[in-house]
Amino acid sequence: MGEDVFYADAAQSLLLHGSYGVNGARETTQPPGLAGILAVLFAISGYSYATAVCAMAVFQTLGFLFFYELLRRRVPRIVAGGICVLLMTSPLYFAWATRMVYPCFAYFFTTMFALLAEDEYKHAATRHSIVVYGGLLTLSVMASLLIAVSTAALLAAMLALILFTALKSPDLARTRSLRLLPVFLIGLVTLGLWMYRTPAPMDWSLPGYPDSYLRQLPLKSGNHPELGMAHWKDIPVRVLTNLSAESDILAQLVLRHGVKQSKVAVVIVPILLMAIGWIYAVRRAAGKELIDWYFAGYQFIYLLWPWTMEPRYLLPIAPLACYYVWQGIDGLIYFTEAKPRLVGSIGLPLALALAIFGTRWIQANGNSSLPDVIVVALWLILAACAAWMAYTGQPLFVREFALAGSRASRRPELRYAGYTTVLGLFLLGIAIDFRIARENLSAKDFTASWQTGLSEALPQEVEAGVWLRTHTPQDSIIMARHWPTVRHYAERKLVWFAPISDPTALLQGIRRHAVDYVVVVKHARPYYLPDDDVCFERLLEIYPASFQPVFDAGNVRIFRVHSPEGPYAVSRAKPMPF
Repeated sequence: MGEDVFYADAAQSLLLHGSYGVNGARETTQPPGLAGILAVLFAISGYSYATAVCAMAVFQTLGFLFFYELLRRRVPRIVAGGICVLLMTSPLYFAWATRMVYPCFAYFFTTMFALLAEDEYKHAATRHSIVVYGGLLTLSVMASLLIAVSTAALLAAMLALILFTALKSPDLARTRSLRLLPVFLIGLVTLGLWMYRTPAPMDWSLPGYPDSYLRQLPLKSGNHPELGMAHWKDIPVRVLTNLSAESDILAQLVLRHGVKQSKVAVVIVPILLMAIGWIYAVRRAAGKELIDWYFAGYQFIYLLWPWTMEPRYLLPIAPLACYYVWQGIDGLIYFTEAKPRLVGSIGLPLALALAIFGTRWIQANGNSSLPDVIVVALWLILAACAAWMAYTGQPLFVREFALAGSRASRRPELRYAGYTTVLGLFLLGIAIDFRIARENLSAKDFTASWQTGLSEALPQEVEAGVWLRTHTPQDSIIMARHWPTVRHYAERKLVWFAPISDPTALLQGIRRHAVDYVVVVKHARPYYLPDDDVCFERLLEIYPASFQPVFDAGNVRIFRVHSPEGPYAVSRAKPMPF
């Protein structure tokens, strides 16, 4: 286990000590839901990594079952089944669900259950069904909130649903509000009880982690907290960066291969389709579907999220994202038929701009590979089609390319081409999944494995933890960047190695926390910036007498901290400027 070992150890703490937290401190940032679930499982079957991972796989499978039931009510069964099959066989999904222990899997299960319960709740006609489905909805919302605070998007969706419905149908809005208001209030109280707990004392005077999520949002970069607070000009850059990363992750999930985020002409395609699909779905349902507002709320939260976008942030709504991509294709066909001149007028400058972006990318990277040239050519063709529609006001080839299902296909060969594409992606995914499964059974670590690697497995931290457990006194205090992993394997008290580049502030923290050993790792892809070695080299240059190397394995080093001579150890004289 890597950084995700925190949840298993927190579950152990709940079982053994009745408190939520690890390392002798209570946890006040991440909700206790997943740890509570694991604690129940460990009480039944014993503490083991296999139990935790199996639970993640079960949650993912159940989540997809509920998602399919939710989706088949909105699109043809073959479309709903195709989306589920493509994602369930995605190597990225499969690898994470069979190797990692994160809240995203349990959260996916509880939120899909909540959306399905709400679907039944709004149509319930008898008193018994109202009570049953209302209770299930309330419990699933509470469970989701205790797993991830991003469930606030679901609460906000309830408000948006009531307000939007009130604009169209006041009588219906009154009925919906009477049903949803108790659920909303109970959810709000649950969220408030967790969010407004007294926070744990901060180890370092550094903004961001491990402070509350609300206090992390104003940061310019959660991964690089020394950059300070964000300016309003940083928000558009953050949103575009997160959108590009989301598009890349979606491509990995569906196509089994990501895209370079700098390729704007490619990255923007799923984003545009999702946006069109969401607008089309809201328009068609008159804004009365909770699922639409939940997706918008969740996207709003994570597009503003100051941390690097990771698969675990997107996995809970990736199926919904694919649903809106499908709706986007269907909606684009609808709008092209209904308002061809408007679509052409918007599409022409957009297609030309993306063709220019694609051309500039090829020139900047000195790369004229065939796929990149094809993308530019396709945007130019679409620009020509858009110009024709804007000029004539007539749709172009739409009837020939209408899709199966809600806008039934007139061309069976296109439908068969779609089936063949899905089948090919399915078989490719299965082939890679078998390789991942073999790695799961035989590999000792996942540092060179498909879809997971150094950033998830943290092998250097594992190595450091094992060494510390056998070579240091039990009462030693260790400082490490990825402290949950080192603490699990070292079985020692840990202090977080904050990404602080100021040597004096760092040494003051080491003395204040009575640190005995410092773990310094040079990461291939650092999660926090500056990386361990950058921060520590500055410290070592100025205070060399304070640290003694006791372990060196290349990219991971361990230093013993010496007692200070006076307020600090003897400092190395700084060179005088010329």
